[in-house]
Amino acid sequence: MDFKPNYINAKKILDDFISKGLESYSSKRNFDFGPENKSNVSCLSPFIRKRIIHERTILDNCLKNNKFGNIEKFIQEIFWRTYWKGWLEGRSKVWEDYNKKLEFLKDEINFKPLKKDYLKAVNGNSGIDCFDSWVKELVTTGYLHNHSRMWFASIWIFTLNLPWELGADFFYKNLLDADPASNTLSWRWVAGLQTEGKIYLASEENIEKFSKFKFSKKPVLEKKPKLPTYINYTYIPPLFKEKETSNDETFLITLNNLIYSDYQIQKIRNYNVLFLDLRSEVSTRNVKDEYDQEAIKEYIDFLNHKNIKVKCLKEIGQLADICKPKKTIICDYPGVGYQLDKINEASKRYDIEVKFIYDQFDLMCWPYAKAGFFKFKKKIPFFLENIHN
Repeated sequence: MDFKPNYINAKKILDDFISKGLESYSSKRNFDFGPENKSNVSCLSPFIRKRIIHERTILDNCLKNNKFGNIEKFIQEIFWRTYWKGWLEGRSKVWEDYNKKLEFLKDEINFKPLKKDYLKAVNGNSGIDCFDSWVKELVTTGYLHNHSRMWFASIWIFTLNLPWELGADFFYKNLLDADPASNTLSWRWVAGLQTEGKIYLASEENIEKFSKFKFSKKPVLEKKPKLPTYINYTYIPPLFKEKETSNDETFLITLNNLIYSDYQIQKIRNYNVLFLDLRSEVSTRNVKDEYDQEAIKEYIDFLNHKNIKVKCLKEIGQLADICKPKKTIICDYPGVGYQLDKINEASKRYDIEVKFIYDQFDLMCWPYAKAGFFKFKKKIPFFLENIHN
């Protein structure tokens, strides 16, 4: 799959999927045919992650010549990411607690007892063939089929007995489409922390049915794991209030919102436009890092072609000088996650007022993500009816 991170390629992949894979998606989506064959899934997630292509565009194109009932399962999958993000917006403490635990686990003293098994796992030396193969696929391609992600997480947590937080961190650092909400909450769901008393347990039979892998010895995977301690996080309705802006202010582009639409171009044309790489993780150059760098270059080239000059900042401290004398920046809201953390940190440290612009699709959907996805998906017809309002 060619994941070249620009809108033209994203639209081509979407069109190919609609013509060749959309109708059969529901019946074939659970099969992982291996890294060479992803024809049964759309592979659009890396583009959606950065808003290179918007969910609205995907939904419009899919429903143009297809009835909702015939492609409902794929439509639901598009809304899963929206649901996860909305759920986390109302429970940002989940994100805070995850990062605190991750910091604790990475401390040298606490990590020492885990180190041997952790390194075996992330280097693909666990001794479980399917798991080790998925590690290789993940680090070399930056992608894994969703079903394999679930199996992977289950084996990591219940068979290898490693903390789910370290697994989520490993995914985040390698997946091209790693989103703080979708990634963190999916791992919590497998671990049994999203729904009380419910875990996702991978089985040899299920993996053999939906993938190319066979288990010569059975059983290999854990069958009776201990249920985790469940913590209920109260939903706190977030306040999304846009502030008035003026053309002499500074617009900050982040990696979360590389938006190619004509509306976006008109929106930012009169501002002083900056790009700041707010990626938090310090990593060696891997597939994800190269993909992100290419996405930045593609987008800045696109803006330059539209006669919008972009000043690229190397460090967050430069914001304070560039934003003078108004000390305000305008930014498309990045959602709960590392990028928002960095922006809020800079706002406090350098006394910069941040004026967020919110996506209307998100504002329509997120308030309905208070409970489980079953309730949320009942609103999908309403979302589709009002998608352009």
